[in-house]
Amino acid sequence: MFRLSTFQNCLKTHYIFSTIIEYIATMFKNNLFIVFLFLSFSALAQEKPFTSTQNKKADKFFNQALENFTLQNFGEAISLCNKAIQLDPKYIDAHMLLADLYEKNEQLDKSQILYRNLVNINPDFPLSYLGLASFLFENAKYDSAQINIKKFVQYPDWFARKQVGLKLEKSIDFAVNAIKNPVPYKPINLGNKINSIYDDYFPVITADGQTFLFTRNLGDRRTGNEDFFISKKVGDEYTLAKSIGNPVNTEQNEGTASISADGQYIFYTSCSVETSCDILLSVLDGLDWSVPKNLGTPVNTRSWESQPSVSYNGRTVYFASSRPGGFGGSDIWMTSYNNGKWSPPMNLGPEINTDGEEQYPFISMDDKTFYFVSNGHPGMGGFDIFTSKRNSSSGKWQTAKNIGYPINTNEDEQSFSITSNGTNALISSAKSGGFGGLDIYQFELYEEARPEITGYVKGTVYDAVKKNKLSAKLELIDLATKKTIIESRSNKTSGDFLLSLQGNKNYALNVSLAGYMFYSENFSLKDQTNIDPLFLDVPLIPISAGATVVLKNIFFETGKFDLKPESTAELDKLVQFLVVNPKLKIEIGGHTDNQGKKLDNTALSNNRAKSVYDYLIANKIEAARLTFKGYADSKPINDNLTEQNRSKNRRTEFKITP
Repeated sequence: MFRLSTFQNCLKTHYIFSTIIEYIATMFKNNLFIVFLFLSFSALAQEKPFTSTQNKKADKFFNQALENFTLQNFGEAISLCNKAIQLDPKYIDAHMLLADLYEKNEQLDKSQILYRNLVNINPDFPLSYLGLASFLFENAKYDSAQINIKKFVQYPDWFARKQVGLKLEKSIDFAVNAIKNPVPYKPINLGNKINSIYDDYFPVITADGQTFLFTRNLGDRRTGNEDFFISKKVGDEYTLAKSIGNPVNTEQNEGTASISADGQYIFYTSCSVETSCDILLSVLDGLDWSVPKNLGTPVNTRSWESQPSVSYNGRTVYFASSRPGGFGGSDIWMTSYNNGKWSPPMNLGPEINTDGEEQYPFISMDDKTFYFVSNGHPGMGGFDIFTSKRNSSSGKWQTAKNIGYPINTNEDEQSFSITSNGTNALISSAKSGGFGGLDIYQFELYEEARPEITGYVKGTVYDAVKKNKLSAKLELIDLATKKTIIESRSNKTSGDFLLSLQGNKNYALNVSLAGYMFYSENFSLKDQTNIDPLFLDVPLIPISAGATVVLKNIFFETGKFDLKPESTAELDKLVQFLVVNPKLKIEIGGHTDNQGKKLDNTALSNNRAKSVYDYLIANKIEAARLTFKGYADSKPINDNLTEQNRSKNRRTEFKITP
């Protein structure tokens, strides 16, 4: 959701009106007319030999021009400035204001002439060089801008503008170097199934690439109504995008959505005159989206909260806010969901945020690589896209890095996201040859700016007997830390689920539903960074005598029966299952393959089953409910011809007993 109007940010008040107002605005609460009066009669009064006029009539026209400027009567302000300059051709204040007005009205040639005239009128007036450098920078004339900014920074401090000049110098130097060292960028329009005659922007996509969600402005950029549109992938093509409909889309503006990895919920921004902009949540309830819920405090405040981006596991939301306590106009913050509530938002710190504006955060599926836009870090002009990596050990963000030219230009770049493969990026642009307004483009992001590749496991939960689809609880556990990384539910209508997986980890998956045996699966991705998608059917077996579950996350050393530490996550799920079903009795069975001596295998399988039995006893499960037995290789579930099949025969099970 855009900050002040639909798609447009505040008008850029150039040069003296952006830099000097920045310096004194807090004193005068951004009352431009008072600021300019202060500027003319107080601050610049000390520099009368440089900027003002001895012609009282010219001075009167200039002050009238200032007043019309504050009232946004730009045409009248231009006329009055010209009258002042006709009376005094060397009136610097009038030249500066007129140059800014011409630039605001996109009369760039006239504006540039005036800025150059300022330098000629008085070569010793340093703000002339700052103004000209700023104008040239914003209009992508970087080499000339560099010449003029170097002249400005050679002067001693002048009206506290030295730091502004030094900051501008960094951006100009960056831009000059970036153009000499462009990054690969070949955007491809996504076509008329996604794009329209309207502005289409802020694309986000699920981990499997099957659901594409974006914002469309059904009107002009200032007064149009922003709604969400959604497209599904069929084969290799996306279907014609359709409105997501009620209750998410309303007569108010909805924008900048973030869709969860599994496509089951969206966080988004809704704005109104009464509440400014807040972050809302809607969940896919079967086939329909639920009535949106405001995240409430402490996430939403009376300030502007917008542009959420949800992490791969759905537990952390990054967003932009103008709330107090930040570094600038708007900063990037984060909040996490724990124990049924959202944590107080935390500022991402000076590596990300500046005294300028930071907006449009996007966290990639690797949960380490972060993208956002900023006009506070050195860039090409306006808002640029930046990236930062989070240190895995310290959790701190690296200093933000500009993503480079020609992805970034002197225009405002926004609306950046990246797919789960870590290669394909999405961006909005008003390039010529599109379908109208802003279109959504895809391009291959160069390697240095990419996140780590992630994968996913996708499947369907259903009743093993009746075959009907089920809404079950899914828990993905990191076996190394024993922490539940993702907790979700399968869709109640389709039974579908999707869980995002990161490389170089071993996972346990547990699926549970009241009245059913729980389901256990293992994903061993240690030392595996290039992850292919996994597909899994999950048949849940109704609880009944004889029903059996293979515990796929019980681990022993080869030839031993001591439980490995990573087994406890699964064992705790078994304890929980028995606590929830207090009348059940089970047998724990140990099984081996056919390798080795029968007698040894019988003893090993029996001891392994007893190790599980002992763990349950230690966790207060009554011994009367438990038995154990070692079966050696007498009940294989596969042949023993391959190592893969033998590994499946080496297993621990539990069975419901009468």
